[in-house]
Amino acid sequence: MNIFLKEFSEKLFLLIATLFITVPYVFADEGNDTTKHNPAEYLSNTLPVLYINTDDEEPITSRTNYVDGEYYLDANGCAGYESIGTAENPLPLEIKGRGNSTWHFPKKPYRLKLDTKMPLLGMPKSRHWILLSGYHEWLAGHGKNYLCMKISEKLGMPYTTRCVPCEVVLNGDYIGLYFLTEQIRVAKERVNITEQDDGETDPALITGGWLLELDNYNDKCQIRFRDIGTGKPMRVTYHSPEELSGEQKTYLTELINNVNESVNSTNYESRRWEEYIDIDALARFYVLLEVIDDQEGFSGSCWFSKERGENTKLVWGPYWDSGSALGNRNITGVPDFFYNDQENSKRNCWISNIVNFPRFQIACRKWWKKYRDEVFPTMQQEVDDFGLLTEQALACDYLRWGDESATNPERYRRNFMIALQNKRDFLISKWDVPAYEINWATYYSDVDLSLPQGVQAFLVNDVTGAYLDISPIDYIPAKVGVLLYGISEMEDFTPTPYCGMPQKVFSKLIGSIEPQTVADGFVMHDNRFVLAPAGTPIEPHRCYIPATSDYSTPTIVNIEPRNTADVNCDGAVTSYDVVAIYNYLLNGDETYIDTIDVNGDGSITGADITAIYDIMLGN
Repeated sequence: MNIFLKEFSEKLFLLIATLFITVPYVFADEGNDTTKHNPAEYLSNTLPVLYINTDDEEPITSRTNYVDGEYYLDANGCAGYESIGTAENPLPLEIKGRGNSTWHFPKKPYRLKLDTKMPLLGMPKSRHWILLSGYHEWLAGHGKNYLCMKISEKLGMPYTTRCVPCEVVLNGDYIGLYFLTEQIRVAKERVNITEQDDGETDPALITGGWLLELDNYNDKCQIRFRDIGTGKPMRVTYHSPEELSGEQKTYLTELINNVNESVNSTNYESRRWEEYIDIDALARFYVLLEVIDDQEGFSGSCWFSKERGENTKLVWGPYWDSGSALGNRNITGVPDFFYNDQENSKRNCWISNIVNFPRFQIACRKWWKKYRDEVFPTMQQEVDDFGLLTEQALACDYLRWGDESATNPERYRRNFMIALQNKRDFLISKWDVPAYEINWATYYSDVDLSLPQGVQAFLVNDVTGAYLDISPIDYIPAKVGVLLYGISEMEDFTPTPYCGMPQKVFSKLIGSIEPQTVADGFVMHDNRFVLAPAGTPIEPHRCYIPATSDYSTPTIVNIEPRNTADVNCDGAVTSYDVVAIYNYLLNGDETYIDTIDVNGDGSITGADITAIYDIMLGN
């Protein structure tokens, strides 16, 4: 052997030996190794430290049975936190394992039950807490769940589980970086609903206080059935109450069956499903799952609740568990809606049909815009701050466990932002199509029609100021009002019958060559939609988005962009234009305007036109 190979072999042997000494438990068997890791050698001293000692150092091997023990929390000088208990005066607790797939990793997650309520690490008082291990998650799971919770919080979810990073010492053994996290449960500071007693039979009291979860694991506390839309098995786990009377089980079963039937309706004008589900809360929850590409959405770890009351509705949230969120698809592949991922999706029930309801699409716009414009721009700073907060503790955790997902935390945090950006860009391409300074037409057909060369068709989802939020489609569906782009006012438009595969596309847009009466919705004017009160008549050749529609007036409607206040096109801006706008948009309704002299200066002038425009456009 030559000298170079001899020296290389010796160095390689030393390197391997060193790795086995410094990181001996990369492939620890279910965490059963009993060797202790001296906290003095491992603690980063950059985060609070939670010390837990079980009685007689009894090992924690069960997710069912608690082990008695004691704890104390050392704030370690970290600003904003207070120490609780001391090594000399610890406080009692019970501890057991938790989790499903995560329980089988070497680094275990745990559930804690304190003897008395305590405000751990600045969080509201409670007896019930969780220690999330964050082991072996893609994108360095030490940050993914924490950062997804930040998105939930910034979207304004009524409740987002609070979590704080800390280091943990169990029975004198340093076990690494954890996230002390609130357990989802009924409480004033958590899921704030009226708690329902186990075994309740009073019909008035069993209508609420339900804390539920769409689950993908079997549990004894479940209602099991099949999704009517997909045929896939579904499980609803009831977390509160836990022990059901016959009356409670019957009520919950009937409620879930009604939801299952109504959300799978193919009559997308139906509002029956809204009798059971809070549409706004569901829209916010769905947008959250979509922006983080949670492929487990509406499959598992999907929580919802119902307050007491005959007419209360199911409210989706809080968000939990990012284990299937922000997957490799958004780094190396083509993004898609999470429920369309045939390769990676779980059992995404209900949602794949709910997204077809136009009222749900419109409800989603508010939360999508909030994320797009307010939340996403803040996430890079959140990622950077998280990196600074946990960098040293993460290195110590890696020394302890050798989890390969933490070998390059900067790269994984960078990938987190790449995944968010890719999904955001995809959703913009699907949900945000600006419409201004262009010539549009609305079209309605009794049959499916193909699009002529160069013509584009869109469904209107929502409106904001000078923008229409629209979705592109590749044909004109039957009995659906659509927007067309590429048709001039003088062009002879003769589409041919559509011969492609049918698609599920629906729109609220209605237009007519005859006068119409707005049931309840928005009237298009100058490429903008303005609110029109129920019962407002509108001029011919105009379109609107009603709350409901029977699609009974087929037509092609030209929408002429106007860049002047000369509404009646007589070459001058006069009081006649004020009357034209007034009649055109409000037609005598005095709900918003008491007089044509809108600005109250004693005369009818062009200034009133500006005032009317401002009122109509919400300025």
